[in-house]
Amino acid sequence: MKKIQYILSLVIMAAAMVSCSQDLDVNGSQGYVALRIQSFVSTNTPESGTRAVSAPGDYNAKQLCVEIKDQSGAVIKSTDDFENDAAFQDKIALDAGTYTIEAHSANWDGSGSGFDAPYYYGSTTVNVQPQTLQTASITCTQANVKLTVTFDQTFVDNFKSATATITSSLQDVAPLAFVMNQTTRSGYIPAGDFEAKLDVVNKSDVEHSLTRAFTDVQPRDHYILNFKLADDGVLGGGDKPGITVDVDESTNTYTYTFEVPTKSAIALVARQANAWSNFAMLNASITAKTESFDQSALTIQWRQSGTETWNEMANSELTVDGEDNVTASLKGLTPGTAYEYRLHYGGADLEVASEPVAFTTEASTALQNSGFESWFLDGKAWSPNSEGEAYWATSNPGSTLLGEKWNVTTGITDGAFNGTSAQLKSTYVVIKFAAASLFTGTFEKLIGTNGAELNWGVPFTSRPTSLKGYMKYTTGAINRGNQPSGIGAAAKGENDNCQIFCALLTEDMKVANASNSDGYEMSTAINWQTDPRVIAFGELTQNTSDDAWKTFEIPLAYRSLTQKPTHLLIVCTSSRWGDYFYGSDSSTLLLDDLSLEYGDTPTVRQ
Repeated sequence: MKKIQYILSLVIMAAAMVSCSQDLDVNGSQGYVALRIQSFVSTNTPESGTRAVSAPGDYNAKQLCVEIKDQSGAVIKSTDDFENDAAFQDKIALDAGTYTIEAHSANWDGSGSGFDAPYYYGSTTVNVQPQTLQTASITCTQANVKLTVTFDQTFVDNFKSATATITSSLQDVAPLAFVMNQTTRSGYIPAGDFEAKLDVVNKSDVEHSLTRAFTDVQPRDHYILNFKLADDGVLGGGDKPGITVDVDESTNTYTYTFEVPTKSAIALVARQANAWSNFAMLNASITAKTESFDQSALTIQWRQSGTETWNEMANSELTVDGEDNVTASLKGLTPGTAYEYRLHYGGADLEVASEPVAFTTEASTALQNSGFESWFLDGKAWSPNSEGEAYWATSNPGSTLLGEKWNVTTGITDGAFNGTSAQLKSTYVVIKFAAASLFTGTFEKLIGTNGAELNWGVPFTSRPTSLKGYMKYTTGAINRGNQPSGIGAAAKGENDNCQIFCALLTEDMKVANASNSDGYEMSTAINWQTDPRVIAFGELTQNTSDDAWKTFEIPLAYRSLTQKPTHLLIVCTSSRWGDYFYGSDSSTLLLDDLSLEYGDTPTVRQ
């Protein structure tokens, strides 16, 4: 077996020397970098003698894009055709400093799929000194994955048609189809897990399918998939039926030989699980089956990693659609624990199991200082954190400009639910209405007397199903500010509203409630139902007073059941329209013992 490994070498060469200004035609604060490029070098002899480099459009892997970036990451010099750009063939003057030089195949970023489409990339860092010629070098190596599919002559003679389809696990990467007797070129996909599905039609016009998942796929890997006729055996039987693997670690070449029978059999495949904290959404398939296939004999088996005994879900817990896709929700799991599962068929005459697929449940991450027992005085403003921590923030830095007595969010013990509770009390502070608020994130700064800049959200990667806690709300008649239009605000004299909402985000949000804040978006302009940064959202509003403490629970409605968050946002306020300086200075919201709940049935946004 040979593996052709093409290595593109870009060598940036210069003789390091110290020179006087009359030797280097640059000003006193500049130095030179000279760029040179070498052609492709092959470490193995190509089987075909030549190598096509056609790819998307007129793509040519040998055509290099070179970019020189400063320390901020800004591109200060670039070319899309290094070899033919005269400005890059001589030494280049640069201001003294540190630069990153990147070289890669031009006109394509290697993120898609294509035939005869290798993609090369390399980078280095150079420190340019005044009046000096620097030395640096880059080696560009293949950054995507090569795929070669062959059909043995015995296979060709016994099947009417066959197609091997390669599907990347990465989004927006088009599948590659290798058709028997048609496709002879190698394909390329970005580095990442992929699935190979073989669809064949035998001489009797009976269709078979076989699916194989490939994991831990790295750049420069070369996967060769050979399909040959099986002497006997069952398609899909056992753990790895009819598959042999040959690994050449010196060239990162993996050769898989699949022995495929011509007779119909049963084939099962389990796919990557969508694992939450207490449950996992499983997705498997029946890729081939006999005429006597008994769907009631189908189960999903699972076990904790490192154990021997398989547990089994009831057949009634599985859903099988018209295309033989099998889905199930595996409940009762332990957070932060490694498991594996497989699709299993236990018929009267045949027992078949897919290859096991491993997964790990998410941690059930808890809120910090969820009972609001910790408070410290940060200057004049009370902060609901342990000193030195920044998790919860309040509007106190704005309301206390005129003194400590104007803290609108504080910890109280008199009338608390448990130990110390958070009290959010809307107040009129001399010239402005101050709605009390409590949120995860940081209070950045005031915008005069018009508002404030806030950083909403704290790092968070788990997926809870609801926010739970205890509250007691006293509403007052709205008596401060002017009624904002177009947002459904209650009229003056009507009851004020409290609000508690929770959102899972793909980034933190820099928000403000004054329009003259550069780089910050208006908090009132965010649409929590349609904003693509919002994975899940839930809220509670109330305009009536409570006689006693009560439990509340806010379900989180998920826009996507597969996407994971990076940040958690919880916002609580005693006056819902406080961003508009509108509300009642008699409104008070008490909160205690907040918790994120991790159930086994997430709510889907409608």
